[in-house]
This record gives sequence, structure tokens and C-alpha cells, in this order.
Amino acid sequence: MRAMGKGSLASFITVLLNVAWGMAALGLALTALLLVLSPFVQGPMEVDASLIAVGSNMTIPVSFSVDARTHRVRAPSLGIEDAEIRDARGSLRFPARWGAFLVGNAILVILMFGLVLWVLSQLRAVFRTLRDGQPFVPANATRIRWIAYGVIAGELARSVLVFFENYYVATHFSAEGLRFDVRPDLNVFAIVLGLIILVIAEVFRAGTRLDEEQSLTV
Repeated sequence: MRAMGKGSLASFITVLLNVAWGMAALGLALTALLLVLSPFVQGPMEVDASLIAVGSNMTIPVSFSVDARTHRVRAPSLGIEDAEIRDARGSLRFPARWGAFLVGNAILVILMFGLVLWVLSQLRAVFRTLRDGQPFVPANATRIRWIAYGVIAGELARSVLVFFENYYVATHFSAEGLRFDVRPDLNVFAIVLGLIILVIAEVFRAGTRLDEEQSLTV
């Protein structure tokens, strides 16, 4: 399969990006709608986006440590009697309470959806040029640069959000044999990926300049 042009891999990825954009737009619309309706809903309506569930339950990320004395981990077949679970992560589900915490989470989810839509829009524009066989248009370098900034900003925002979710759980919840920790959960690979995309943007910028110089020469 060709990489660029009609009926190419770029065309296929463009379709996938269009579907992803539509799903993100739907998620944004549903989250905004449920945020508006949730104070008036008495039934078991629920939305789980790893950050928020509106209605009967809410789900947020947690980090925790396990008390080895309360929860012993052993492997008799291996002769191990003192294994420990450390730096565990999961999700905490609890009955939702209308208030600043729920509203704040809903707004943050909406902002995250907005960022995803914006990044996907930039990607769609780039892959449309690849589909049309014109990768070195001047706008692509700027688009790819903005995608890189979006990836880095999105990961930093997610990390800060997880930190405050962890803090909320650590200050309001308790569990026997568990200690809730407060950690930002920064994905370094996502930051490195954003930096790599920045380098690719510069490659596109240089390629665009060379393409324009070649066109003038011809």
C-alpha cells in the first residue's frame, strides 16, 4: 500500500482520525449535557471517563500502598513468604455528590476533550495534505509544532489532575490495610514523544523551504 495519495495509508489514517474526532466530539457533548442535567437527575445515570461519573457514581484515579502485615503476599511454590505490593494504582468508585469537586472534574474533562479535539483537528489537516500528495505545504510545520505542544501540555495537565485527584482521596478516604498516596503519575514517554514531534516539525519546515526553493529553480 502506498504511503501517500488517494487510496493510500494516509487516506486510511485520515478516516480513522475523522472517526476519533467524532467520538471525542460526542464525549464532549455528553459530558457537557450530563453536567447541566446532573443536579436534576435522580436515576442511575453514569459517565465514566477515568475522571468523572455523573449521576449515581463517580470514578477517579488513585495511588496507594498496601500494608504487608494486613495483606500478606506469598508464593509457597517458589518458597517466597514476604512479597510486597508497592506503588499500586487503580480507580476509586464512590457515590457522587453534587458540589465543587464534581463540577471541577466535569469542567476539566470538558477541557481535556477540547484539547483532544484541537490536536485531532491539526492531525486531520496534516494527513489530508498527505492524502493529496502534498506533504510540504507551509502550514504543516506549524500544525505539527502545535500538535507537539498539545501532547506535552495534555500530559502535564493530566499529571496535575491526577495529583489533585490523589490528594482528594488521601484527605477524604481511608481503607483498612491501605495507605492512599499522592503522586502526579507523569508519563515521561509522552513528554519525549512531544519533543520528538517538535523535531519532526522542524524537519517539515526545512523540507518545505527546500521544496519552495526547488520550485523557484525549476
